[in-house]
Amino acid sequence: MGRPARKFRMGDHVRVRYRGQEGTVIDINGDLYMVSLSSGGIDSYSESQLEIVW
Repeated sequence: MGRPARKFRMGDHVRVRYRGQEGTVIDINGDLYMVSLSSGGIDSYSESQLEIVW
């Protein structure tokens, strides 16, 4: 069977739900999305931790 469809793609502008920080998805590694945060940091989050901004 195939892998389930991803909710986000590279380049999507997202918000970290529990922190309110925004950033851009720059890589996808397994079940984690690497996000370049507008504050300058980079961190990885699961799909459930993110929401699309625009």
